[in-house]
Amino acid sequence: MSSKNLLNIFLNPFEDIKSNTLLVIGTIGFILLSILGYFFHFINDGIIQIHPSVTKEFWKYLVNGSINTLSLTVILFLYGKMVNNKTRAEDVLIAVLIAQIALIFIVVVSLNPYSTEISQNILQEIEKGNIAHLKIETTSLIILTISGIIGIVFLYYFFHLLVIGMKVAINSKKLSHTIVIVVLTLVLDMILKITYPYL
Repeated sequence: MSSKNLLNIFLNPFEDIKSNTLLVIGTIGFILLSILGYFFHFINDGIIQIHPSVTKEFWKYLVNGSINTLSLTVILFLYGKMVNNKTRAEDVLIAVLIAQIALIFIVVVSLNPYSTEISQNILQEIEKGNIAHLKIETTSLIILTISGIIGIVFLYYFFHLLVIGMKVAINSKKLSHTIVIVVLTLVLDMILKITYPYL
């Protein structure tokens, strides 16, 4: 497979990969995100929210992930039905699962043990009131900056995959649908953050 084909798959996996394969890949990604949550000690407490957390039983990570996946799938499926009555729940679920793979990259670069230790050390110094004398090693600053930039890139990639997958599901090319999909996702993220149905 050429590098061009790989780039095309990276940008639009829904075009060249069969639905069943995408469903399997998305499910593996969902499980992997839960596994990373268990070992890296974070909670995915929102559609695009990832925060450090105390260690929990593994099944709780699966439940929390399911809350995000199913709630977003339901909201977007209802919207899809309004736009195109032929929209299938399976296609919407695939779009959501594939988009969540982008969160794995954010976790790996931002919440790995090394990056987390740097962040915690900085926070501890700030909490002690040592802001004026706060010293950050150049290497640590570079790592945090790069991880932050990569995190933003993959957050964009999350919405990129979600929008493309949803527009395939509803058979649309309209910009207005792109805007609604993004807004619905952000509103749901806010609602979940406020209601906090997580374990």
